[in-house]
Amino acid sequence: MCIINSKHNIAEVFVLKRYHQLDSLRGLAALTVVIHHFVFIFTGWLWLEALNYTPLRILKAGHEAVIFFFVLSGFVLSLPFYSAYKKVNVPHFLIKRLCRIYIPYIVAVLCSILAYLAFYRPGPDSGFSSFFHDVWSTPLSFRLIMDHVILLGSFKDYALDPVLWSLSVELRISLVFPFIMPLIKNFGWRPSAALALLLSGSSILLNNLAHPANPSPISSNLYFTLHYLSFFILGALVAKYRINLISAVLRLSVKMKFALLLFGLIVYAYAGIGDAVFKRLFSAGGVWLSLAADWGIAFGVCILITATLSSPKISNLLGKKPVQFLGDISYSLYLYHSVALFSCIYAFHNLLPMWATLSIAMCLSLLASSLSYYFIEKPSIELGKKWTSRPPRRLEEAQEVV
Repeated sequence: MCIINSKHNIAEVFVLKRYHQLDSLRGLAALTVVIHHFVFIFTGWLWLEALNYTPLRILKAGHEAVIFFFVLSGFVLSLPFYSAYKKVNVPHFLIKRLCRIYIPYIVAVLCSILAYLAFYRPGPDSGFSSFFHDVWSTPLSFRLIMDHVILLGSFKDYALDPVLWSLSVELRISLVFPFIMPLIKNFGWRPSAALALLLSGSSILLNNLAHPANPSPISSNLYFTLHYLSFFILGALVAKYRINLISAVLRLSVKMKFALLLFGLIVYAYAGIGDAVFKRLFSAGGVWLSLAADWGIAFGVCILITATLSSPKISNLLGKKPVQFLGDISYSLYLYHSVALFSCIYAFHNLLPMWATLSIAMCLSLLASSLSYYFIEKPSIELGKKWTSRPPRRLEEAQEVV
């Protein structure tokens, strides 16, 4: 029997623990992105717009889910940096991250290109939104492909798959995250939170000064990557203080725990439309309102993560096999659902009723995601581990002798 007899060891156990319930949350968030895009392709349906002001909004909160991914990535990626026993090898961290994110991403880009070449035909117009017409409307070119491969500057990230903008952000932040973590680890939460706010403000200033071709925050815009980096920092802060946060929640009454969870859900679901309401009521404008709304969403995410880790009931619910499987395939589901959706729309236009087309697209999304998880994601993760694993001891000694 292993007896943990010190606070230091207890903290280390929390550092090394994998929070599987958070994987399930990622899966549920990915599902909301799917629903969001499945309804976002239509226009003129007033009942869809009305959903934004009902509790059902959370089922189609696509942008909110992306903020959720960023906060959650900051939480998970920061955990090894808090270990007192093992120092993070930065080159190994970067190699694993590139294998984990970039290889499945590149395969998804290739599949998007093949689907575009196979199914795109000018034609469907009535009843479809501008979002639908923007995707796959850009002629395929060598430059467009290279922009998707290199991911350095702003490019037409919606041309092949509308979710790829967030992957460019994720990969960029992964490259600098190990160098941000020493600041978060060694300083209190106030300097780290101030840094996060400064990054968001700087993104607006740099964007206004540079006047990039794609000035939208929801894009591969290089400057707004700083804004999204702030949410990685928030996730890392929740990870740093998670024991204190969980202890504080556990001391609450049942009613207060329920109220906290409900508050987190409300903030997460409705902060995203706060800027729109503010603009309508006060005739205000500016991208800063959208960025402020993102901060509200991120605050809700922090509450939901803390509430989830503090509740055995929620953890047990998220531990159900179907939900866990959704969490397993969440990254692939995020990558492939739009490709499946647009392929089916163009392939079955005027051949099948829309409900049948969407049903086929959903089934195809789950199938493609499952195949990608088992045959692309898992091998990519293993490849990262293989490239960063130390050689056997005897081989090391032999190399030293030579």
